This record gives sequence, structure tokens and C-alpha cells, in this order.
Amino acid sequence: MIAALQRIADRLGTLLDRPVAIDDMKIRQLVYTYHPDGNDAARERAILQRHASPEIVRWTSEQRVSERHGAFLLPANPSIGLSLPRWGAVARVDDRGVAFVWVATPDEELDPARQRHIVAAAESVAEVFARQRRFDELRSLREQESLSELLSDDPALRSRAAGRMADGDDFMHDDPVAAIVLLAAAPSGSVPSDRDRAAMAAVLEDARLALSSRQTMGLVRPGHGVLVVARPDATRDRHGTATELAETARARLEQALTVRRPRPVWAGIGVTRAGLADLAGSYREALQAAEVSAALKAPGKTVHYDQLGVYRRIAQLVSDRATDVGLHPGVRLLLDREGAGDHLAETLEVYLDNAGDAVRSAERLHVHRASLYARLRRIEEQTGLDLGNGQDRLVAHLELKIARLQRVRRGAHEDHDPFSAAR
Repeated sequence: MIAALQRIADRLGTLLDRPVAIDDMKIRQLVYTYHPDGNDAARERAILQRHASPEIVRWTSEQRVSERHGAFLLPANPSIGLSLPRWGAVARVDDRGVAFVWVATPDEELDPARQRHIVAAAESVAEVFARQRRFDELRSLREQESLSELLSDDPALRSRAAGRMADGDDFMHDDPVAAIVLLAAAPSGSVPSDRDRAAMAAVLEDARLALSSRQTMGLVRPGHGVLVVARPDATRDRHGTATELAETARARLEQALTVRRPRPVWAGIGVTRAGLADLAGSYREALQAAEVSAALKAPGKTVHYDQLGVYRRIAQLVSDRATDVGLHPGVRLLLDREGAGDHLAETLEVYLDNAGDAVRSAERLHVHRASLYARLRRIEEQTGLDLGNGQDRLVAHLELKIARLQRVRRGAHEDHDPFSAAR
């Protein structure tokens, strides 16, 4: 596309014998032509830095240039480096501005024939952008289809999709990859709306623009969004690139979805795989990490699969089971009483999280050790568990974690990081 824009600029520069530039709608320079005359400070800055100064951007906004049709004059403003006026035109696709064509000239009056050349150049620029948009749409459809197949459970389908991605060379197919899943809390009793899906698509596209176009792919799936990142560990931090991208996308989606009340969004990151053919495993891990984080209402909303600890195994065990799991009757009794303000379930979980360390457990619960011991005796009496028996302690610990994951428990010290004792 840039080569085509450069040819248009060169042709117009030759016709008018003046310096020409083509900018995007944010006054970021796309191409320019060489000319010995007409190089004021504003043009020199744009050539060196590839974008206009904030003062120039503000000046063009005040002149409402994006609303103009046909050739128009942007007045000079020497105080901001714009010593020469600019004649310009807006390139539009489907009546939406996509670029500016600028001609630097000392003439505030321009004959109609020269104005028509500028307008014709803007029309040619619009055709280039329209052509590029059609190409991008076709590539996006092809990419979405391939990505859907890469996430499937069918190895043959995944292998064919990876081959197509390699043939198209639209993605860094030879590099390690990892999946990121964005999971938004849906309003009670509802399913994701068209607005939710549009917000997800916009956030995924923004995330793609943050890195090289060949380093990321995105897909909106029922109930969640997927980002695929090549070279996810490219920074010194083992999880650097993937973590930064996931957290940025998560925060933007949360902001986009929050209208009347907060809509929490969680991000899960899967383990890096050697190539696209193995991406499905990383995707399943990322989805599980996001789902576990959402179920636990984890305060740290961006979670790596390898940080789930014991929840990783529990999630695999209960993923296909009903929410109302068959818990140990003694543990179920403690959980039932928890809603009435009883703290025994919390006491037991904290005690087990701390490997039976009474000092640390008492500090975490903000109680005296004597009170902790009294609670533990009550727990044994009410549940029939022997907390001196390793098997009973293992059963109780797992049951409490399953209950938390399956949302059986509501409001039990949810302000702490549930993964801190699960690793």
C-alpha cells in the first residue's frame, strides 16, 4: 500500500512542481516527495519524526479539515512552524475519511485545474485504501477460519490449518506460540450481547496493533476472546510479552464493557508451545486459567496456567461435573453454616493452606492461638475429621478447594489471592 501511495504523491508532485505529503487522519505521515523548495519547519519535522507536532494537529482540528470536501486551503501559521499554507483534500472510503493529501505552496489562490489534480490524487488514495481494506477483510476471514481449526480437538484439522498459515506467511508460524483468553463476567441471567462481541473484537484488533502484524492473531468465540502470540517470552521476563499484552487487553475490555456497573474481565495465559500445530493445548490451558480465576474472583485478574497450582488439577477433575458436587458431609456442614456467619470453614482452609502451622494461621485469621485451637476442636467434633490424620487433612483441603472453584462458597475471604497457597 505504501508503494502505491508513494507513486500517487510523486505523480502529483511532478504535475504541480510542489512538495506533496500524504498523512493518515491523525496527521501521521505515510509518504512524502522530495522538493528543493517549500520545506518549512512543519514539513521538516514531519519528515524526520513521521508525525506532526501537537500544535499542528490542534491547528488542523480547529480548521475542521476532516469535514472538508473538494480541495481546501489550510492557512499558514508561522508560530507553529507552518510558514507556508497547504492545499489539501480528504480521501474518503464509504464517506469516511482515511487520509489527507497535502501540497505545500505559497499560493493562497490556486487555479481550478490544479485543484482538480489534488482532488484526483485524493480519489486515487481512496481507491488504494479501499483495495487494502478488501484484502485485509479476506485475509482476516482466512485467518479466522484457520485459527478456529487450530483450536479444534481434531489433530488432522489442526495440522492442515498450520500448513495453510505457513503457506500464507501471515503469521510467525516457525516461532513458539501461546494463547491468551479474555473472559468477561456476563450480566446475571444473560448471554454476551452484540455490543459485547463488538467490544471484544475491537479490543482484540487493538491488541494486534500493539505488536508486529505477523506476531498476533485474534478470534471472538462464544463467551470469550482468544489472542495468539508468537514469541510470547521475547522479553527478559519469562512471561513478559504475553503478560503485558493480556493485561492491557483485559483492562481495555473491562473499561469498554463497564457502563452502569462494573463488568470484571479475567485473562488466562496458556503455556508456550513449539508451534501452531500444538496451539490447542495452550488455548485449553488459557481458557481454564481464565475460568478458574473468574470462579474464584481472583483480585489478580491476569493468570498464567502454570500459576494455578492445585486448582489446575481440581479444575480438570470437576470441569464436566454439576455445580452441586457431592462434598464430604462434614465439610458440607461447615460450608452451610458459613453463610450464617460461622468462621469454621474459613479457619479450616487457612489452617490447611498454611500446612498446619498454628502461628501463621492465627496471624492470618487475626485470632489468638488458643482461639484457633478451640475452633479446630469444634471442626473435628462437627465433621468427624481427624486433623492429625494426613488422609483426612488431604480430603478436607481438596473439598474446600473444589467448593471454592465450583462457587459453592460465597463470600469466604475472597479478598486474598486464592493462588498464593495453591502453588
